[in-house]
Amino acid sequence: MNTHDEMLLRSMTALVSSHGKAISRFGASVVVMSKFAEAVLPQLSAAQIECTIEAFRVLMDDALDVADDTDKTVLPGDYRATLVEQSNMLLNRLGGNAAAPR
Repeated sequence: MNTHDEMLLRSMTALVSSHGKAISRFGASVVVMSKFAEAVLPQLSAAQIECTIEAFRVLMDDALDVADDTDKTVLPGDYRATLVEQSNMLLNRLGGNAAAPR
């Protein structure tokens, strides 16, 4: 292998390693937040659940506005679809049949 190929291979290896670490950290963060939700949700009263659903809907609406603003962001369609999917999953856990905005 010539020097250019070796440098390219080292760069690619470093990039893959860096992305792997970032994905692992993100995955761990998701697990922590999921477990936190599992611990907290059963502790909420009906009134707290109602307030939480309202606040969550407002915040998710803001997040969906960002995902939909193609003039300012370049997010793949999967990003928005996952926002809606995950929001609905959490809202269903909170309220039985609540659905995400829009």
